[in-house]
Amino acid sequence: MTTHKLLKFRDQKLLEQALTHSSYTNENPGHSHNERLEFLGDALLNFLSGEYLYLREPLLPEGEMTWRRSHLVDEQQLAKFAQEIGLGQQLRLGNGLSQSGAIAIPIC
Repeated sequence: MTTHKLLKFRDQKLLEQALTHSSYTNENPGHSHNERLEFLGDALLNFLSGEYLYLREPLLPEGEMTWRRSHLVDEQQLAKFAQEIGLGQQLRLGNGLSQSGAIAIPIC
C-alpha cells in the first residue's frame, strides 16, 4: 500500500482499514472495514470546518455558517482531494462492487 508524498501514516493497519470497503470484508473475512472510521471522520470534518468558520468569520450568523460548512465538506470538494492524492487506486472494494462501477473515484 503506497502513500501520497504529502501524507505519511505510522499505523499501516489503520490505513488499510480506512481504505477497506465493507464489500471487501464480506468477501475477505478477517479484515476490518472503514464504516466506523468514516463516522468519526465525518464528525471531525464537520467540527474542524465549523471551528474554522467560527474563528474566521466572527460576525457570520449560525445559518450562514451551517450553509458554508456544508459546502466545504460536500462530496465534490472531498472527491477533488481524493483524486489529488490518488485515493481511487488504494481503495479495497469487493469484486462485485468494483466490477459494477458502483463506487468509483471520485467518491467520498
